[in-house]
Amino acid sequence: MSDRLEVATAKIDSELGPVWILATQSGLRGVGLGEREAPSSREARALGIHYLKRPRWTDAARRALEDYFAGREPALDLKLDLAEGTPFERRVWDGTRRVRYGSVISYGALATRIGMPGAARAAGNALGKNPVPIVIPCHRVIQGDRTIGGFSSGLSWKRYLLELERGQLELGWERVRRSRSA
Repeated sequence: MSDRLEVATAKIDSELGPVWILATQSGLRGVGLGEREAPSSREARALGIHYLKRPRWTDAARRALEDYFAGREPALDLKLDLAEGTPFERRVWDGTRRVRYGSVISYGALATRIGMPGAARAAGNALGKNPVPIVIPCHRVIQGDRTIGGFSSGLSWKRYLLELERGQLELGWERVRRSRSA
């Protein structure tokens, strides 16, 4: 069975339900929010994945997420092991990791920030495929009209995460610095 990918799992609790952590020896691979995101052993076997308990692989993410859900700004500069994502999706995810705790940015401003003005919808689609929500804080990206927008784990999770960081849901904006090229 050496061709099976070993993935360690851990679970923490939040007010909205369980948060699942999936990690390999190389880094964090997935964060699932809620019961429907629970890792299925049957699906894993079909994908050649073997789930196991390996705290040393999951502990850093577990501690950071426990801090996060306790209302403390965590160090989420965790090493990632992302098996998926196109180059564009990874660019969006990298740009999203730079959105500061407690702030929000629009999909359009995020697209501009990564050098792809006009790609707001594509950026939103990339965020919908984000395998590690919270660590890649896609909940901090909202629509240009200041409405909350979508979220892969549901709007109740997005509202909860924003309120947890901000203490309320009044939406403030990050300024986007445009680079000037000669």
